[in-house]
Amino acid sequence: MRALGKGSLASILAVLLHITRIILWIAFIALSIAIITIPVLPVLIKLVAGIDGGSFSSDINIDTDDILDIVLHFVTFGVLIYSINRLLEILKTLRFGTPFVKENAVRFTRVGFALMIGEGAKLMFGIISVIVDANLEMEIELISWLAIAAVFVLAAVFREGARMKEEQDLTV
Repeated sequence: MRALGKGSLASILAVLLHITRIILWIAFIALSIAIITIPVLPVLIKLVAGIDGGSFSSDINIDTDDILDIVLHFVTFGVLIYSINRLLEILKTLRFGTPFVKENAVRFTRVGFALMIGEGAKLMFGIISVIVDANLEMEIELISWLAIAAVFVLAAVFREGARMKEEQDLTV
C-alpha cells in the first residue's frame, strides 16, 4: 500500500481520524452539558415539579463517583481531541510528501505531553477518589506510559530527520 496520495495509508488514516474527531466532539459537548447541569439538576427538578403543579418523584442519585467519572472522561476526551488534531496535521505533511519538518517534531512532542497530562489526570483522579472515598476504578497502565515514551522517541526521530533534510537541502 502506498504511503502518499489518494487511497494511501495516510489518506485512510486521515479519514478515520476525522470521523473519530467528530464522535469525540459530540461526546465532549455532551460531557460539557453534563458538567454544567449536574450541579443544578436538583433545582431544575423542583422547578419542573412546581410548574406542573403535581408531585414529581425522582430517584436521581448523583454521587461523587459519577461526578469524578464525568470530569475524568471530559479531560480524557479533551486530550484525545487535541492529540488527534496534531496527528491530522502530521498526516497532512505526509500526504504532501514532506513529513520530516521541525513542526512535526514539535507536534509529536505536544502529543506526548498531552498524553502525559491525560495519564497524570487519571492518577490524580484516582488519588482524589481515595481521599473522598469514591468508588472510581483506576489502573496504572504500563502500555499507556510505553506509548507516551514511543511518541517522544518519534519526536526525536522527526527532529533528527528534519535536521538531516535541511542539511541535504543545503547541499548542492
